[in-house]
Amino acid sequence: MPAAAAEISRPALVPSTRFALAIACFLGSAVVYMLRTSLSMAIVCMANPPAKNETKKEACPILTSPAESLLNATAPEPRVYEFDWDETVQSRVLGSFFYGYLFSQVLGGVIAAKFGGKRVIMGAMLVSAIFTLMSPVAARVSYFALMAMRAAIGFSQGAVFPAMHSMWSVWAPPQESSVLTSISYAGTQFGNIVVLPLGGFLCEYGPDGGWPSIFYLLGLIGVLWCAVWMWMAADRPSTHPRITAEERSYIITSQEAAMGKTSAKAPPTPWRALLTSRAVWACWFAHIAGDWGAYTMLISLPGFLNDVLGLELKALGLVAAVPYVAYFIIINVGGFASDFIRSKNIMSTVNMRRLAMVLSLGGQAVFLVLSTYCKCGQDVLVIFFLTVGMALSGFQFSGYVVNYIDIASTSSGTVMGIGNTLSCLGGIISPMVTSMIVKQKTQEEWQIVMWITAAILVTGTTLFCIFAKGEVEPWARNQEDAGEVELAPLNKKEDEADK
Repeated sequence: MPAAAAEISRPALVPSTRFALAIACFLGSAVVYMLRTSLSMAIVCMANPPAKNETKKEACPILTSPAESLLNATAPEPRVYEFDWDETVQSRVLGSFFYGYLFSQVLGGVIAAKFGGKRVIMGAMLVSAIFTLMSPVAARVSYFALMAMRAAIGFSQGAVFPAMHSMWSVWAPPQESSVLTSISYAGTQFGNIVVLPLGGFLCEYGPDGGWPSIFYLLGLIGVLWCAVWMWMAADRPSTHPRITAEERSYIITSQEAAMGKTSAKAPPTPWRALLTSRAVWACWFAHIAGDWGAYTMLISLPGFLNDVLGLELKALGLVAAVPYVAYFIIINVGGFASDFIRSKNIMSTVNMRRLAMVLSLGGQAVFLVLSTYCKCGQDVLVIFFLTVGMALSGFQFSGYVVNYIDIASTSSGTVMGIGNTLSCLGGIISPMVTSMIVKQKTQEEWQIVMWITAAILVTGTTLFCIFAKGEVEPWARNQEDAGEVELAPLNKKEDEADK
């Protein structure tokens, strides 16, 4: 190890300012997903549910929990819904979020790189929270107004994660990048876990008809988080008012050892070099594949469980949350394990990223396919396959997600924003492919869908493993002294080890 790197004093991660920032990002990620899924929770008690196809022959009897059976036997009166929206209208309203989300990813990364991530995240989250608070009013005006409101929320939220990645490019020491980003983004699953039971409770017992209280409470939580963020966050360690001198020196020194001396002026985005970088495309391939698998788990797999096995996740109660809890745990375990392995020189950065992707997307492919070969009465086996598959997919946060920072440094927010945009297209195409294949709702049709998904997951993993790198690309180094050789041995040593 170079002498310059050996002299860096490493203060404890817990407690530290960088760890506190990771917790703030964790809570922010949770709030993002709470606001994002607020309508999915509320629409259950806002509008008439889609009519069921009574002529459809089920392969297995629908699983009903004992509690649900008791409720059905003693239910007093059917719920009266405020809106008479058919299935087409409901799908349009639910999908309107992505109309805006698709178009702000790159913009958020570019603005954060130029002006700092703190203000971008603050502004995006505040707008998202305020529009969430206004959603009940918009819904009562017309569903077009609600669609516009949701598209605006999507547009504002699209900037959050690229801006967050941009912040970590200057806050995360290379030795701790996996654990800090994993903690930050694990909040997404925590938000899902919290909002599911909370939404159901407010639907039944909340004021103003129940469903508006979901938007009111979650919007208020978003506003409160913004206040916490303003106090806890800073664009750079050098501008944080409460960071210790030792920690500030550690972060800046370790960053400069890998990426060059920090400049006060934000470097321009090297678009040509960025778009022709094999390492960047490796992340994009993995990102598209990973999100395709995630959308399949979220949208398509419940359809298989219902069509073929007669299994409804809502009938499983808390068991349905087990895969999300496992995913949350593995995201954090993977981050800690990844940085530990790298710190002990057991594996280089690029090989650690490759291993994480093989475990995450490769493992998810195997268990997704296995789940479609389950038969009636194998409900426990299905939940086991789903839990293991979703849990393993959490390792991708120690793979391509943090690799954006490894390779792109100051442009990581922009690069991730492009990756998020491309993967959003996968979320649009994946349900279309499923609907084209699944006509008769047979097990064989669903197996074809999952084999296609598995092929995409394996292809994305393979391309990532071939083209990925573990060091900062030359065009992404800080420009003030990008050509200095005394700071290069850390990356050069790793390159030689990989060869």
